[in-house]
Amino acid sequence: MKKRVVKTLLCMCMTAGLVSSSYVMPVMADSDVTLTLAMCGDGTTKASLDKLLEKYTEETGVKVETMFIAGNWGEYCTKLQTMVGGGDEVDCAILAIEGVSKFLNMGIAESIDDWIEANPDVAKEILDDTSPSFQEVFKDDEGKIYAFPFSFNNVVMHINTDRLQEAGLEAPGEDWDKDEFLSYCEKLTIEKDGVKQYAVAVPYGEYFCAEAWLYNNGASYMNDDFTESTINSPESVEVFQLWQDLIYKYGYAPIPEENVSPIAQIINGQVAMASYGRWPTANYVADDFSDVTIQYLPSFSENQQIGGVDGIFTLKNSKHIEEAKNLAAWMSQAEFEGEYLSVGNIPALHSLAEQKISELGIPENNKLFYVDSNTDIYKPVSAPPQFTECSNIVLTAISEICVNQSDVQETLDAAAEEMNEVLEANK
Repeated sequence: MKKRVVKTLLCMCMTAGLVSSSYVMPVMADSDVTLTLAMCGDGTTKASLDKLLEKYTEETGVKVETMFIAGNWGEYCTKLQTMVGGGDEVDCAILAIEGVSKFLNMGIAESIDDWIEANPDVAKEILDDTSPSFQEVFKDDEGKIYAFPFSFNNVVMHINTDRLQEAGLEAPGEDWDKDEFLSYCEKLTIEKDGVKQYAVAVPYGEYFCAEAWLYNNGASYMNDDFTESTINSPESVEVFQLWQDLIYKYGYAPIPEENVSPIAQIINGQVAMASYGRWPTANYVADDFSDVTIQYLPSFSENQQIGGVDGIFTLKNSKHIEEAKNLAAWMSQAEFEGEYLSVGNIPALHSLAEQKISELGIPENNKLFYVDSNTDIYKPVSAPPQFTECSNIVLTAISEICVNQSDVQETLDAAAEEMNEVLEANK
């Protein structure tokens, strides 16, 4: 199977003001229809989402019941697949790249090609304003389209600007390299009032963020067609070794701990830098924290951005396929996205992303969340049909290296062997 283009993305969304668009009004339904919409998350945004969907009911007569499934994207996809396989009725579901390949392989999703053909102007407006590489995520090998890009995330370095000021440093430039990064780490690692403050947190427990570092050294977890692991390549080993050295050789990074969030450590200044997408912005807003800027990850051998996208899918087991497609398309337009996606995710619509992110104003240099986001600047995160199994292997290797100080090459060789057994099915 060819590689499906990107990540990750988390399910943290808040409401904001309306935006203008050439939004199309749905057609009123002839009968009393209720759709079930599955979303990823713990339900903290359920009330706001339900309120927004009341407008859809007013416009169409179609009711929408929302269902939130807690867990990361891998866990969400697995639970959703179990529900659908068990005969539970789900009409629409948000789905990130982690589950797209598996969903298409299983024949769970319904193509929206007929909706696009019937609504060419609306479809063109969405597609002209979103990344072509993101659009490729939602196509099968025959070119059939299953969803529009909804939201996405990239990975950048978040930097506490108070810590920079205390160290007498300006924010790094976008072309900073490994040597400059290590120089920043040295200057940002200090002891204050008897407490050590670290320069950087390694991407522990973060499949998406960790591969972003690999991309900047010409490495990845696996090859492009998901048939062989490359996690133990020399370029990959170099990055994993750097993470271990940041902790144990240089002392620039804390030993990762379960339930200790580097996002909170950025806010309280315990660490100066950590690599994430836009989702920490929700924490910044909640904590009234604005002393933060972002920059691209350091370039080791190249500067390659990673990206991840999700979309609203129509599921084949729906008894109301046309209404479900209309709902998915309605949610993919600027009016809904502009209200729902203000913090945490980046709207896939480039013009909307630029507007909403610049309006929020934090972090500094926030244009990196949307600049050229409707182009092919992003490289997809590795997301094979066996994503859950592969991500578990990767995260275990990161833990062994960064917590247990295991030998990097040996650990990655073992991870590659285990991953190759899983990827054998793709040959």
